[in-house]
Amino acid sequence: MGNDTVGVVKAYFGTKQVKLQKDVQVNILRQVMDQEKRAGQDLLENTLPASKNPPHLGNNIDIYI
Repeated sequence: MGNDTVGVVKAYFGTKQVKLQKDVQVNILRQVMDQEKRAGQDLLENTLPASKNPPHLGNNIDIYI
């Protein structure tokens, strides 16, 4: 093989390796984002609803100066 052929082969495998690394990083990022989404949904589902005050409370506030 000539030097040109070896260079082309190295360049080809180099770009393949970079693409593979990028694909792996994107897949890991997607997994982390999905986990965070599920954690956020679980947090919202498990949060107690805010208690409602009766309508007669808080309508009239006395302020003494």
